[in-house]
Amino acid sequence: MRDGREIELKLGLAPDDMARLSSHPPLALPAQAPPVRRSLASVYFDTPDFALARAGVALRVRSTGDGLVQTVKAPGAGGAGLFDRPEWETALPGAEPALDRDHLRATGLALFADPALLARLRPMFSTEIHRTTYRLGGGAEPDGEAWEVEAALDHGRVVAGERSEPICEVEFELVRGEPHRLFDLARQMLAAVPVRPLSLSKSERGVRLASGDGLRPVKARVPALEPRLGVGEAFQTIARSCLDHLLVNEHCLLATGDGEAIHQMRVALRRLRSAIRLFRPVVEGPRLAEIGAELRWLLERLGPARDAEVLRAEILAPVRAARPDDDGLAALDAAAGRDLASRLDIAVAAVRDRRFAALVLDLGAWIESGEWRAQRTARLAAPIPPFARHRLAKITRRLLRQGGEDLLALTPPERHEVRIRAKQARYAAEFFAALLPRKAVAGFIEDLAALQDALGRLNDLAVALPRLAALPDPGAVAAAARVAAWHRADEAELLAEAARGWRRLRQREMPWAER
Repeated sequence: MRDGREIELKLGLAPDDMARLSSHPPLALPAQAPPVRRSLASVYFDTPDFALARAGVALRVRSTGDGLVQTVKAPGAGGAGLFDRPEWETALPGAEPALDRDHLRATGLALFADPALLARLRPMFSTEIHRTTYRLGGGAEPDGEAWEVEAALDHGRVVAGERSEPICEVEFELVRGEPHRLFDLARQMLAAVPVRPLSLSKSERGVRLASGDGLRPVKARVPALEPRLGVGEAFQTIARSCLDHLLVNEHCLLATGDGEAIHQMRVALRRLRSAIRLFRPVVEGPRLAEIGAELRWLLERLGPARDAEVLRAEILAPVRAARPDDDGLAALDAAAGRDLASRLDIAVAAVRDRRFAALVLDLGAWIESGEWRAQRTARLAAPIPPFARHRLAKITRRLLRQGGEDLLALTPPERHEVRIRAKQARYAAEFFAALLPRKAVAGFIEDLAALQDALGRLNDLAVALPRLAALPDPGAVAAAARVAAWHRADEAELLAEAARGWRRLRQREMPWAER
């Protein structure tokens, strides 16, 4: 039995590019051995209700031609296509993929201690992979760091019953050295072919296929920070979750064209920017300006598509439904549809661009191995709870000061700034929720979300109505005026709702208060 950690970076690419790589690998690095080609057939096990997948655990039996190997992979860390997770392997006797349940129990994972769960394990899907492996590495360098990486070019398919999907991936697995080596290799490959960081493992893709759970936009999952974490580790945990949120929805967008995936990608980017702002005292460094510029580039291309979707689905659609015979509104809706399609094309083109892949790889490398990790080491190692309370208190004081006593006394642009501050405070509270009193932080987040929602809908109206009037349709101005009149009652109610939410927030006992 072999225990250890698997640290690998996964990249996806097109079949034509895979064929080109197989013939002329763009890895101008010293090879430790000639490439090895082999076929791998794997069977993945789970319960009929996918209990292992829900726990983030993968269990497979792989035939390599030399025998059978049972592998268990547990949840781990990672982002930007990087997977860092515990792994257990053992050889199996015989030629049939029969599970070694003693090996499962020996992993120490709690779910394998349940005899009922072990009895329910079944083959759920399989993969058939043709793999070419390259052993890459470097000796002692000027900085004394020797490294070794196994690069695997995989093409094949994942099969679940009558369903199947192609697999076309490159995996860089770290054998020795630091994770930044994986990102260095990925950047070199990106310069040769348009590879893309992958957030889904083969097992996760198989689960989706076997369960019939098709691709759909995914909301953010907040990582539960543990009080024992240092400040630096806490930042990495949060930032990785933001990158994972971005990539899962990028995959959905490119596969389905669902506009909601663009919204979730924007949320992921905004959460990441909020995390960087929150941890700025310890992650500040020369790379931040470049990273910030690239994040702005992407947001500027995703934002208009989301704004156009809100305009059509949330501002124009209810008025159209109430007045189905209004020809002016029908023409305006058609113009809005054309505008949305154009902006969606721009967003998808940006996500397909190599600049997007480079941005994700650079972010991943910076989070895992950036220069900030070598700076302020004492502050990075300090326990996270005091830092979390201090930073959340500071951002909330700024919010309360900016909103003042009477939210309705502010101008619309000033209320928009309060909304942005409320969103940042909410993200911070969600990031740190596991470190704060549960009831208090839940109420705090609820108040912030309600305030953000009311102010957000007010902002949508303020932004959308002038854009409707500017659409290229002869009757746009008159039709937009009818839309504005229809929403006027909503505006009054939203202002009242925002004022009530602001009063609740100002009167609330803050969750970071020391007991």
